[in-house]
Amino acid sequence: MKKNLIIVLLISFFVYSQAIFSQNYSKIVYPGKDGKLVYKPYTPQGDIIPDFSFCGYKGGGVAIPDMPVKITLEPGDFSSDDALRIQEAVDKLGKQKPDKNGFRGAILLKKGRYNIQQPINLIYSGIVLKGEGSDEQGTVLVGTAKKAYSLISVGSNEATKKDKSSEQQIIDSYVPSGTKVITVKNASAFKIGDNIIVERPSTKEWISALGMDKIEDAWQSVSKLSDKDKETYKQEGRLSQDGKKYNTTVQWEPGSRNLIFERTIAAIKGNQIILDIPLVNALQKEYGGGTIYKYSIDRLEQIGVENMRGESIYDEKVTKEDPYIGTYFADEKHASWFVSFRSSQDCWAKNLVCKYLDNGYLASSRSKFITIQDCQALDPVSILTGKRRYNFTVIGQMILVQRCYSRNGRHDFVLHASVTGPNAFVDSHSDMAHVASEPHHRWSAGCLYDNCSVAGPGGHFSISNRGRYGSGHGWAGAQMVLWNCKSRLAILMKPPTAQNFAIG
Repeated sequence: MKKNLIIVLLISFFVYSQAIFSQNYSKIVYPGKDGKLVYKPYTPQGDIIPDFSFCGYKGGGVAIPDMPVKITLEPGDFSSDDALRIQEAVDKLGKQKPDKNGFRGAILLKKGRYNIQQPINLIYSGIVLKGEGSDEQGTVLVGTAKKAYSLISVGSNEATKKDKSSEQQIIDSYVPSGTKVITVKNASAFKIGDNIIVERPSTKEWISALGMDKIEDAWQSVSKLSDKDKETYKQEGRLSQDGKKYNTTVQWEPGSRNLIFERTIAAIKGNQIILDIPLVNALQKEYGGGTIYKYSIDRLEQIGVENMRGESIYDEKVTKEDPYIGTYFADEKHASWFVSFRSSQDCWAKNLVCKYLDNGYLASSRSKFITIQDCQALDPVSILTGKRRYNFTVIGQMILVQRCYSRNGRHDFVLHASVTGPNAFVDSHSDMAHVASEPHHRWSAGCLYDNCSVAGPGGHFSISNRGRYGSGHGWAGAQMVLWNCKSRLAILMKPPTAQNFAIG
């Protein structure tokens, strides 16, 4: 009897808990019976929360490869620039023919400290630079030069080349956010597999609808401006009549905030083009709609940085005072980034720690399908003000930052201006944060913060209209999603023409 009662109670609890849990699911995105997420429109036009599963190496869901070691280096005596001989090894391996998978192999840096006075440039596809541990007894790259530079730079300086002859206007009156389908007048100019760009214009009408042509003025003293800057502000009409103050606010100009979505054509049905990855911002005819065109770029691929530590030598005599944290180290004549991804795709950084640099990890505007995982950025050294202590910075597309940790940063998990997703920060956390993790300015679109937390004296999440902050940052982000995130404060605003979300 007792056993049967226990079974009944367990069944009752299961049914009750399922009812409770189902009620707690969002109505616009929730797990289906097959375990996959179901997306429901949140507007009459069919906008849905974007699918963020395409972020990271090879578009997500693909294991990072383990390349065999082809060259091994020992640490030197720290008296000369070890970056030179590491670069020599990179160039030597780069001349080798890659295998059928595009791999050339790995360069192993044995445990010890390496004197790095200039960037190590990983400018060949299929190469991994790896160490023997990210702790203080592992492989440690030490920036010793008194200048700003990346310890490791991945990729080339290639830019996208537009095929102007292929450009067509998208004829849909409204393309909802989250869709993969667009319509053109004549799709015969395209074929499956074409690399294309969908460009959303920043028209005068759209900027006016956002109020970004009427951002509040912000006046500051000219006492620290150079004569050249004073003359520039005078010509721009941003210098006061008495010449003592200048206006830092810059109104948004038409054409300055275009959104560039790199995609591949997955299918064509009549004049409908089906993209491989959804768009993360609506295209509205009244605000210029959008165009589609082919493009080319010679990106480097299959490059990794693994299992090592980056540090920077700084002048401990250079300090500043802060009313909240007291005296802190503020020298800025030292290494600024640990790993920077430039024109590159399907690349990664994993199991890394950096300490005492100005910033941490950067995925630049010409990078895509990059994974940064199990990395830490600790105690950056710089002034506590703008353009500093951006520990995990995303400017590219389809970037995944997962299981990462930041300490004593400012904008720990941040997007720059007009970044086009999908991008994702997942299972990542920060302590001693001084300001917000956020889309920072001027309308970035489509980023997920999933199970992330921010803590510290100024730490919080902000998806908002930043107004006159900076130089007129204004509306910072659209189609941003906070999913099961934690902080003492989350600022979430709905911009005109778009939406942001906080779920769980």
